[in-house]
Amino acid sequence: MISLSVQVSYKKQATLGIIGIAILLLVIEIIANVWWVTQTHCEFEQNEIFQNLNEAEKRQLCLDFYNLKTSGDELIPGQSMDSITINDLGFRGAEFSEIKPPNTHRTFMIGGSTMFGAGATSDNTTIPGYVQQFLDENNAEFNLEVINAGIQGADSNTELKLTEQKLIRFSPDLLIIYDGWNDLRASNTPAELKENWELMCELGKENNFDIIIALQPMAGFGNKNLTKQELKYVEDGLDYNKNPLIESFSTYQDYANYLQEVKMCTKVIDLRGVFDAEVGPIYWDEAHVSDKGNSIVAKSLSGMIFPIISKNHEFSTFEHKKDVEKTSSLIYDGREITVSVELLPTDEVMDKELRIITHDNTNNEIVQNVTYFISISKDNDNLLRQYFFAEDGVLSIDIQPNDDPQINVIGEKQYDNDAYVTFGSKYSPEMSGANLTSITPLQITGPIFDAEGIYILDIELRTIDSRDNWTFSLSGFNSKITVGKSMDLEYSVEKNKPIFQTENLLREIFSYYKTPILLNEIFN
Repeated sequence: MISLSVQVSYKKQATLGIIGIAILLLVIEIIANVWWVTQTHCEFEQNEIFQNLNEAEKRQLCLDFYNLKTSGDELIPGQSMDSITINDLGFRGAEFSEIKPPNTHRTFMIGGSTMFGAGATSDNTTIPGYVQQFLDENNAEFNLEVINAGIQGADSNTELKLTEQKLIRFSPDLLIIYDGWNDLRASNTPAELKENWELMCELGKENNFDIIIALQPMAGFGNKNLTKQELKYVEDGLDYNKNPLIESFSTYQDYANYLQEVKMCTKVIDLRGVFDAEVGPIYWDEAHVSDKGNSIVAKSLSGMIFPIISKNHEFSTFEHKKDVEKTSSLIYDGREITVSVELLPTDEVMDKELRIITHDNTNNEIVQNVTYFISISKDNDNLLRQYFFAEDGVLSIDIQPNDDPQINVIGEKQYDNDAYVTFGSKYSPEMSGANLTSITPLQITGPIFDAEGIYILDIELRTIDSRDNWTFSLSGFNSKITVGKSMDLEYSVEKNKPIFQTENLLREIFSYYKTPILLNEIFN
């Protein structure tokens, strides 16, 4: 009887112990949830842009950004977080040497938190991160460095100071300035902004580096069809004096007008309409955008960088690439003219880039102001016949195959020949005599370059050198592009298949329960 009693007592103790532990864990979880709610408000938690992230990932993005340490107008070097790395020289991203290595083209991209990449899920999904990726995909001969010099709250005054006091010593080849939002919030006048831009351009001339100035997009300041949440950002957006920012719409238009008057810089571009073709969410507040938005801006800017790099180096970036198809040459006015055709990448069935460049072999230069008439066919079926105009001679078109039975071209049209205009090219549209600049990247959607086989391109040049220099003797540039099946696809899918599901399990736990996050905060 005594033995049985002892056994029952042990069972009761074990049961009570389990209950006690469960109650303790419940209390801790309640405390953790209270702690979670009372933490710094995270803009990402209820934002449509970040729906694909769990709560822990959203919280971590916020913590990473708000825990960044600065000293004055500069980032403190050597910071490392889950989604953000500040290198030893105080810039976001990978390490680089203060002394520029030989055979290297160095680009700095400066601006406020929109350039820095607030809300970007990694260093690689910022605007500079994507530009680096796009350049790496297409360069063959030398090292291209793209450095993120964005910093929270920077306006044109901050950027001018940063360039004068810091960036010049790193021997930049190109500086890309991404301005607008912070200057508008600081109530900087169009004249003040123009003056800062011109001073930056003078610095570039004096120190032998190119400058591109871009006026950034903002919700409500372009023609994008905004979501309900994006419309709310427009309503709630304030300047630093708590005035509704949308009331400064006319001032932002003046920014754009003054931008076109800046003549000393290499290039200027108005990006207010870069998202006009997007129907889904892009903005997570009035100016910060998603990874996708960063990619769209980066692709637009990358198209302007290649001609600058090619012009400043005694070679063509396309000339030695094995996957470039070069047409036979024609003689025009004593010059040997060739056309190169390239489809990037050629081994995938997803989005591609068609790049066509007219080259003067006589003086080793890219021909300017080219109007292309392009016919594309496959298996004797005509797919596309269209005019395109490229001010810098580089025709770059995003190819986006989809299930739509129709092939569609998206972009802005020039009046002459009803030609589509490449991004960044100046043109005169129908019913307007003003010189405008295209702000819409060219796209071709539908069933094109989506299936294996040989695609035939017949190319005619209708203008070269000048928009008014018409010619009908430069025809017969023929090229073919072979689209094959990716041989590595099956292997890649199998290789990337996770063997263990431990990581996914932990993510689920962290996304639902707050105790692990609280413990992580305590011990860190």
